[in-house]
Amino acid sequence: MYQYFTRLRQLFRETRAPASLVTANGRYTLDVNPSLIDYVAFRQAMKDARTFGDSDEHLRACGAAAVAIGLWREHPLADLTTRPAEDWRTSFIQSDWIPANTFLLDELLATGQPLSALQRLDELDRDHPDELGFAKLRLKALNSAGRRGEIPAFYLRKYQAFRADGDGQAADELREFHHELTTSITKSIQVTAGTADRKPKQVEESVVPLRRLPRDIDRFVGRENVLANLDSLTISATSAPLATIVCVTGPPGVGKTTTIGHWAHRAAGRFVHGVIMIDLHGFSRTPRLEATDVVDVLLSALDFRVDRIVSPAGRMAKLATLLSRRPALVVLDNVENFAHVQTLLDVLAPCTVVLTSRRRMTPLTALQNVPSISLEPLSPAESCELLAHRMRNRGQDEPGALEALARLCDCIPLALSIVADRAASRGGLRLRTLADQLKDAETLLTIGDDGDGAGFHLQSAYSWSYNALEEAERRMFRLLGLHPGTEMSPAALAAAGAISVPAARRSLDALFASHLIQHPGDLDRFRMHDILHRYATTLAVRERDGDGARRRLLSFYLHTAFNAHATVHPHKPRPPMPSIEPGAAPLDFDSPAAARQWCLQERTNLNALVEDSHQQGLHEYAWRIPHVTSDIYDRYGFYDDIVNGLTIAARSAAAAGDPVAEASTLNDLGQVHMLLGNDETADRYLKTAYDLVHEQGDDFGRLAVLLNMARRHHHAGRAKEAINRYRECLALAHVVRDPGHLGTAEYRLGDALEVAGEHDAAVEHYRRALGVRRETGDTSGQMAVHTALAGVLTQLSRYDEAALHGNKALLLADEIHHLPATMKLYSLLATLAHAQLKDREALQYADHAVDLAERTNNATGQARALAALGRILADRGNSSDARAVLERAAGLYRDRGRLAKAAELESRISELGDNLIAIPAARRRGDEDTVAMLPPSRQPAEKYTDR
Repeated sequence: MYQYFTRLRQLFRETRAPASLVTANGRYTLDVNPSLIDYVAFRQAMKDARTFGDSDEHLRACGAAAVAIGLWREHPLADLTTRPAEDWRTSFIQSDWIPANTFLLDELLATGQPLSALQRLDELDRDHPDELGFAKLRLKALNSAGRRGEIPAFYLRKYQAFRADGDGQAADELREFHHELTTSITKSIQVTAGTADRKPKQVEESVVPLRRLPRDIDRFVGRENVLANLDSLTISATSAPLATIVCVTGPPGVGKTTTIGHWAHRAAGRFVHGVIMIDLHGFSRTPRLEATDVVDVLLSALDFRVDRIVSPAGRMAKLATLLSRRPALVVLDNVENFAHVQTLLDVLAPCTVVLTSRRRMTPLTALQNVPSISLEPLSPAESCELLAHRMRNRGQDEPGALEALARLCDCIPLALSIVADRAASRGGLRLRTLADQLKDAETLLTIGDDGDGAGFHLQSAYSWSYNALEEAERRMFRLLGLHPGTEMSPAALAAAGAISVPAARRSLDALFASHLIQHPGDLDRFRMHDILHRYATTLAVRERDGDGARRRLLSFYLHTAFNAHATVHPHKPRPPMPSIEPGAAPLDFDSPAAARQWCLQERTNLNALVEDSHQQGLHEYAWRIPHVTSDIYDRYGFYDDIVNGLTIAARSAAAAGDPVAEASTLNDLGQVHMLLGNDETADRYLKTAYDLVHEQGDDFGRLAVLLNMARRHHHAGRAKEAINRYRECLALAHVVRDPGHLGTAEYRLGDALEVAGEHDAAVEHYRRALGVRRETGDTSGQMAVHTALAGVLTQLSRYDEAALHGNKALLLADEIHHLPATMKLYSLLATLAHAQLKDREALQYADHAVDLAERTNNATGQARALAALGRILADRGNSSDARAVLERAAGLYRDRGRLAKAAELESRISELGDNLIAIPAARRRGDEDTVAMLPPSRQPAEKYTDR
C-alpha cells in the first residue's frame, strides 16, 4: 500500500495536480479543494440555477443548470460494483440527476425554447424511459413547439406502457395531465377562431406579406439540430417572432444558403409580414450589394417608390419606419464581414435577421453577444443519402462506392451535389470508376466545369475566399498545402514559412475566421478539410512555394524529434543530423513527458512526412525520422508505424547510396519483426543487414546484428545455441569497447542462462549488466535488469532480494513509462507475491499485467501475464478458471513459436484434468528486448545501440 501512495504522491508532484495525500491517525486522506470535485460543483451550480429561477432570471437559470448537467460524463463510480456504490448511484440519480434535468426542462420551456427541451428529452429517454415527469414535460414541450399533432400518439404510447408495467398510478396521473393540457388547447383554439375575422390594427388591408425566397430543394437532408437551434433563437415562449440577429457561418460549399433557405420556407408561417432573402454577393464575381443597395431592395419589396426620397439617409429612415410597423424575417446571405452590414443592423432592429457568411463575424458574436451557428459537413450517412437521392438512386448497387465518394467529398454538400450531378448525367460511368478519377486533386476541384462559363466547381467556390485574404494569409494557406498532414501546429508552419510563431498564429487566426481551417480543442493546433487541403496544395505548386518551405518543415520535425528522443532516451545514440535549415526553429523539451506527448501528438504527421519526403526524393530526412521516433513508438505498442516507417527508411537509405544507414535500418526492421513473431521475415532482414556491415568491415554493426541473431535462437528455445552466440557477442563487445552493447550482451547472456536453468550464473551476468547500465545512465535498461534479477531470485527462493529488485524496477517504471516493460514487471511481481503466499496481492498484480498486455495487443506479454494468473488460480484450487487461462496462455506461446513455454503450460494443464477447451487464436506480438542498430554517427562508438 505504501508503494502505491508513494507513486501517487510523485504523480501529483509531476503533474502539479491541485491535490495531495496526507497521513493522519494511520490513514491516508486525499486533500483537494472540494470545488474541483464534479459532484460538489454540480450541486453548487444547481443551487445557483434555482436561485436564478426564483428571481425570474430564467435565461441565467438555464445556463447554470446546463453547466451542472454538463459535468455528467458517465455513470458515477462506474468502476465500483459494490452494493454501497450501487446504492449511492441510485440515490444520486433519483435525488440529484432527475430533479436537475426536470428543472432545466422547465426553464427551457419558460424561456421559449421548446425544441431544445425536446432534444434534451430525446437524450434522457434512452436511460429513463419510465420517468413520469419527463413524459409530462414532453407533452408540454410538444404543445409549446406547436407540434400538437404528435401529442395524442405519444400520450397513448406512454399511457399503455405504464399500464403494461403495472404502474397504474403513473398512468392515471398522465391521463389527468393530458386531459388538462388538451382542454387548455381547445379553449385556446376557440378564442383564436372567435377573433380570426378581426385583423390586427397595425396591418393595413392592402398590404400583401413579403414572400421572396429562393426555391426550396425537393429533399433536404440532415441539419435537424441547426433547424431546431434556429427555431429556438428566433421565437419567444409564446411562439411569436423575436426581434433578434443570428449569424450562420461556415466554409465554402457547406450549405449555408440551402440550409437557411429551407428553414425560412419552413418558418415563413410565423412571420405575418413576410420573409425576404437577399444575396449580398460578399464572395462572388458579381459586385457585392452595399447597405444602400439593400435598403433600396427592401423599400421596393415593401411597395415604396425608391425615387420619392433622394437622400440615402432619408431612405434608411423611411425603411426603419416601415419595418417598425411591418417587422419581417430578413435573411442577408453571403455577407463578406461585419463592416458589410454594420449600418443596416439598426435599421433592421424590429425584424428577425439572419446573416450568413464564410467569416465568423467576431465583432457581432463576441462583442455584441449575437448568437452564432457554425455549419459543419454532413455526417457520412447523410452524405450517402444526399448522393443517392441526387443520383436518382443509382448508388443502390454500389453502396461501397457511395461511401468512397462521400469520403472524397469530405461530406461537403456542394462537392456532393456536383459529384452526384456528374454521376446522374453519365449513366454508363460506374461509381467506383468515378471515385478512382476523383482521387486526383485537379479532377475533384474542377469537376462540374463543363465549359459553359458558369464556373460551377469547387475551385471557383474556394478561390473567392482565398482571393479575399491578405498576402500573408494567402501564403500561409499555401504552406498548409505543403504539409502532408491535415492537422498542424503554428510552430511547424512558422518553420515552413521562416516566420515567427506569433506571425504564424495571426495568419492562422485569419484563416480560421474565414472558415478555411478549423481550430479543435487544443489551442496550438489547426485542422483543414481534405478538399481544402488539396486546393491549397495545387496553389502551392502553382506558386512554386515548394522546395525551400518543404525542407524547412522537414528540418523542424526531424530536429524536434531528435530533441525528443534525446530527452526521453539520453543514454541512447542517435543518427547524425544534417544542419538545421535557416528559418526553422526546432522545439526543445523540459521533461521526458513533454517530449513523449509531442511525439504522440505529431505521430500521424511524422509518419506522413516520412512517406512524403521519400516521394519528393529528400532521402536524408526520410531515413532519419523513423530512427528518432521508433523508440518512443515502441513504448506505446505502435508497431505498425515502426514497421512502415523503417521500411520506407530502408528504401530511402538505399536510394541515397548509404549502405551503413541501410544496414542499420534493416537490422531494426529485423528486430521489430522478431518482436511481432514474423520470424522468417526477421531472419531475411537480419541476414541482409549482416552482409552489408560485413562488406563494410563494421564491427559495431556486426555486433548489433549478431545480438539479434542470437536472440532468434533464444526465441526458438535453442538455449545452448543462444548461450554460445551471446558469449561470442560478449567477447566482441569487449573488443569494440561499446558500453551499450556490452550491457546488452551481459543481460542477454543472463536471460539465456536463466532459461537453461543456470540461475546462479544468470545472476552474475545480470549484476554485471546492471553495473554497466548504471554507468551509462540507461534507466530503461536498469529497469529491465532489475526485473530479470527479481525473476531469477524468485526461482532461487531468495524472496527478500527479489522484492528489493522488484521495488527498484517499480520506481523506474514510474519514471520511464514503458508499457511492455511494465506489464512484464507486474507478471513477475505476481509470481513473487504468490511464492510468498500473498495471493490477494498476487492476483492484483496479475490482473494489472493482463490488462496492460491486452490494451497494447502484446501477445507475448499476454501469455506471460495469463500464465502467472493461471498458476495462481490453479494453486488456489480454482481449476476451471485456471484451465481456461492457462490454455489461452499456451496458445499464445505456441503461436509465437515459444514451444518450450507452451509445452510447460500444457503439462500443467494436464494436471488439472482432461476437459480441455479450444485455444483461441492470437495476434503475434511480443516485447522481448532486441538490439537496434542505428545509422552511422560522427563518433564510431555512437553508431549502434540496443533497444
